[in-house]
Amino acid sequence: MAVDELKRIIIEQGLPKTDMALYGILCPYCGKSDRIRKLESPGELQIQMNPRDLAIYRHFWDELLNPDTSLAVCKFCQNPLKLPNNGQAQPINE
Repeated sequence: MAVDELKRIIIEQGLPKTDMALYGILCPYCGKSDRIRKLESPGELQIQMNPRDLAIYRHFWDELLNPDTSLAVCKFCQNPLKLPNNGQAQPINE
């Protein structure tokens, strides 16, 4: 699935629903360090999303994550990111 589809869902659904910045983590796309937000798990969004978008979101969540990784988004450039526990945001396509 294309990362653009995940980006569309993030923008249309206004994700993340909680607005808590992760400071000190640099966006690999735009270089901002105060705009990274962790995304909620699919289970947390089940009631709020349509089934098609939720299925796509769940696909990314299941395919990209392991116990040491989270999904995040830069709220400045709107690019979805992988966020390993080492705190260095990475593009999803890596």
